[in-house]
Amino acid sequence: MKSFSRIIGVAVATVLGTGYSPLAPGTMGSLVSAAVYILLSLRPGGRTLALALFPLVTALGFAGSAYGYRKWGGDPSRVTVDEFAGCWLACMASPPSWGVAGPAAAFVLFRVFDILKPWPVSRFDRIEGTAGIMLDDLAAGAMAALPLLAWSLFQHGSL
Repeated sequence: MKSFSRIIGVAVATVLGTGYSPLAPGTMGSLVSAAVYILLSLRPGGRTLALALFPLVTALGFAGSAYGYRKWGGDPSRVTVDEFAGCWLACMASPPSWGVAGPAAAFVLFRVFDILKPWPVSRFDRIEGTAGIMLDDLAAGAMAALPLLAWSLFQHGSL
């Protein structure tokens, strides 16, 4: 049983192995998030389901980050579940009228904020442990969501 829980822990922490990508593992985890979000949002009621799944995505993010922190220490690049959750948050704000371009824009904005780490992302990034691993990416996701929500408000007069 211990071996099975290790497999699950690694699979969640690394988003099914994206954390082992030799090039930009965080980008790979974010890309998987955007792709899953797109596939989900293409079906009727998919955007509502994506919103409903966000607490689960976040909980898995904290659990996977905790596992990675214990297993590899610090904020290892192979832990990509935090990027998955942050990108998911950004994708939820993408304007439905944009179709696939919305989550694609969310992905790009999320990566920019995650890499550049402006305040408050940088503040959360300095927190040790699981909270720091997750909160900086959720903050980057929230920052990426703001221009998308502003555009929806400007374009449609409502969110």
